[in-house]
Amino acid sequence: MRPTETFVVEDINEAHGFARLRVEGGSGLLHCGLFPEQADGELSPLRLQLGDRVRGVRRGQTVSQVQWVSRAAPPEALVRRMEELSRQLEARGLRVVVAPESLADHQWREGPGSPLLEAIQPQLRLFFAWDAAHPFEDERLLDRVEQATAEHLPGFSVLPVPGVARFRVEPGSHVIVGGEPDWEEPARLFEPLVEHINQELGRARVLVRWMPVRDNWVLATQELVDLLVSNGVLQGRASA
Repeated sequence: MRPTETFVVEDINEAHGFARLRVEGGSGLLHCGLFPEQADGELSPLRLQLGDRVRGVRRGQTVSQVQWVSRAAPPEALVRRMEELSRQLEARGLRVVVAPESLADHQWREGPGSPLLEAIQPQLRLFFAWDAAHPFEDERLLDRVEQATAEHLPGFSVLPVPGVARFRVEPGSHVIVGGEPDWEEPARLFEPLVEHINQELGRARVLVRWMPVRDNWVLATQELVDLLVSNGVLQGRASA
């Protein structure tokens, strides 16, 4: 059985998907993949970075069975950026419970998903609850929209008109004709309703609107949505 050795990550070749390792205390470079193994043998979702210490088995010019010994700290500038973003979000009423160092490390190592979005999503008012159901199968969709909107428009209510793509909205007994239902793009059905609600929010002189983001709307200020989109926490909606 080949012995396990400890290595330091000296270089990352992103174009070809490998890292260069140096034996700790020695010289010469060897190669391994960008993603180390976890305890269960699966590849980590976080990739190696410069300065990581790993252990593995040398096989010629490559190293296999690579696992972390210790992870290098993310760049200080990225940590400060996450600190500032967290501060700005908390100033706008969104509590961030994830440490800036963890957010920076995840971004630096190009991890999947967004820990920051996971932290703040329960505090966001989203039109569609994709994690619960497709919008056309979500029995609570209009109740959720009504509740969130009524916080800014007292007395607001919305009900579907059975059998047709229409919505009855109070106050005013407005009947809003929905767009053409499309399973692949459910936003089309609700766009006229959202437009009406946003007009009413504007008349009430409140700052929030149902703002478009990728495959959804979020009830928030333009300033907050711009902050989230510019930092990659949310994705903007592509123009038609």
